[in-house]
Amino acid sequence: MNSVLIIGATGAIGSKIAKEIETLKSSFKRAAFLTPLADAGLEKEAKYAAIDLERVIGSLSDPASYSGFDIVVSAVGDDLCAQQPKFIDAAFAGGVKHFYPAEYGADLYNPRTIDEAYFVDKIAARKHLESRVEEEPSLGYTLIMVGLFSDYFLLYNILGLSEDRKSANFIGDPESVLSTTASDDVAKVVAASLLPTHLKSLAGKREVRFSGTTLQVKDLFATFELAQASPINVIYTGFDASFLYAKEQAALGNSFLAKFASAQRSIGFGGAEMINDDNKEYSEIIPTTWKQAVEEFLKK
Repeated sequence: MNSVLIIGATGAIGSKIAKEIETLKSSFKRAAFLTPLADAGLEKEAKYAAIDLERVIGSLSDPASYSGFDIVVSAVGDDLCAQQPKFIDAAFAGGVKHFYPAEYGADLYNPRTIDEAYFVDKIAARKHLESRVEEEPSLGYTLIMVGLFSDYFLLYNILGLSEDRKSANFIGDPESVLSTTASDDVAKVVAASLLPTHLKSLAGKREVRFSGTTLQVKDLFATFELAQASPINVIYTGFDASFLYAKEQAALGNSFLAKFASAQRSIGFGGAEMINDDNKEYSEIIPTTWKQAVEEFLKK
């Protein structure tokens, strides 16, 4: 039996991964999450208390914090992604044999993704893992690729819908293909992939590709139209025009939207298409479809 340690266990996806690992605790020699402080304040401590796993107090960059664990699942947020190479080195120095980087999205080597600034830090972490495993073949890593989180895609209005949902401005091509997966299903896939039935060796590279639904962009909108029983007038922003959009957002002081335009280009022009998924290997997970995600979103 392997032992697993989660870093970033209170984040949006990390908290869900932790919950799924909780349900499989008996399948691991040890299952825990790492926190940097013994007392992080009332709000943070409440989040820690809600996780029914062993808590390890240490530093994400200290090898000693990883001692006794075989696998690390990183679910750190975007603000810490640039530091993942440091965490990877610390984990391997502490005896960890297998590392899951915080990706949980598109294939970062997709031609429509690899050159986008938004993904620079995650790509650097992936390349660092490749280098470490090339140097030491007994080490390994797993890349989880799922396209976009369908529920967050809707929650944060990546569709660009107007307030009345009668129109939309979307960066992308209506004919481009996009894969979406509910965040709950992503967490289930991560947890299941840790089991020996799926993770047969800790050494080497492994890719897990999972998709809830794969559709053309125009069909994502068509599904939404059917669910709300009213049409949406969609205006598509082309690839070149998206750079102007980013500059406009920066000028308006919308730094997040200016930066996220890079991700939107990848999303809207085919960078999040999941090709040759592994859904059959994870047949125990029945994914939420885009239609179901939209219907659930409209109920709220």
